Amino acid sequence: MISKEKRTSILYGFVALLFSIILYFNANGQTMQNTLSGNESYSQTASDVSIQLLYDTDKYYIHGYENTTTVKLASANRIQLMAEANEDTRTFRVTADLAHLGEGTHEVPLKIKNLSSAVTAKLQPETITVTIEKKVTKDFEVKAILPTETTPSGYNLTETTVDPTKVTITTGDKTLAEIHQVVAKVNPSMITDDGVNSNVSVQALNSAGEPLSIVSDPVQVNVTSDAIKPKKTVNLYGIQQGTKGEGIKNYNFKFSELEAEVTGTTEQLAQIGDSIAVPIDISGITHRTTRTIQIPVEQGMSVSPKSVKVEITPVLESTTSDSSVDKNQSSTKRNDSTTSTTKSTTSSTSLSSVQTESKQTSESTDSSESTMQSTQESQTYSSEN
Repeated sequence: MISKEKRTSILYGFVALLFSIILYFNANGQTMQNTLSGNESYSQTASDVSIQLLYDTDKYYIHGYENTTTVKLASANRIQLMAEANEDTRTFRVTADLAHLGEGTHEVPLKIKNLSSAVTAKLQPETITVTIEKKVTKDFEVKAILPTETTPSGYNLTETTVDPTKVTITTGDKTLAEIHQVVAKVNPSMITDDGVNSNVSVQALNSAGEPLSIVSDPVQVNVTSDAIKPKKTVNLYGIQQGTKGEGIKNYNFKFSELEAEVTGTTEQLAQIGDSIAVPIDISGITHRTTRTIQIPVEQGMSVSPKSVKVEITPVLESTTSDSSVDKNQSSTKRNDSTTSTTKSTTSSTSLSSVQTESKQTSESTDSSESTMQSTQESQTYSSEN
């Protein structure tokens, strides 16, 4: 039989064990639950979650708030967790209810709606600060602002044009009173050596040049400005490069274009002078060949046409010399023959002329003598009668 003291000790020990178990489960209840159920707890962070504002959009204009927040998600269902973390498949949304607020600046709590019951969420931050103003609309002219008046290569730009020249600005009544100018600021990357032709976002600036919260219609305008490119016409000539073929004395070059128009800065055009040398590689050329060769210009310059066709004719060393002698001799012979023929013709012509004149003179003399004789006979006959 167990004594009373022993029973009391056993009872105290049992109570102590029971309390220990209760305390253990209280501290590790969620972990034990997941372990007993065979599930693990997963977590995922959804960044840049859009905040939906609930207010009278026809009456008020809202600004000055962060339009996104971060949501930390957790769930034992990994598939459901990933679906909520993915922007394309999530069902929840973050809202800020402003319907009960008037004009002014307010701190508004954020709420999560339509979140799956299998997922828990925590917002960071949990509130946003908003400014509520009366909604107004007004038309403004847009001014283009360029970061520089020249292109990357140094060409000057013409006066800029903006299309459309006016936009409709929607904002709060107090913000509207702060608008100093409405501009389209051109980014340096939009400027090329051809000028500017880009769609640029519209901004409203206060007197300090700081951007204000507005909605522009249209959101962007087209800004254009042409580059003023100095031009110059230069002559083209070839310079021989490479190794001549065996037996070839030199090469003759015939260009399809003798001039080209070069575009560049005033300093660049002054440096190139009045002509451009076109390097022609004659290596391996042993007969008449036509090639298309690029016209070389410095970086930042352009040339029109960009290439030229060159007819390359090799001149042989021995053949050229003999041919020249033969041609000279043949030319001399032809000249001598022509001279002889001319002299013969001249002599013949002169002789013929002399004979003709002599004959005419003889005939004239005979005719004159006959006439005189006839006259004398007539006079004698008259005297006798």
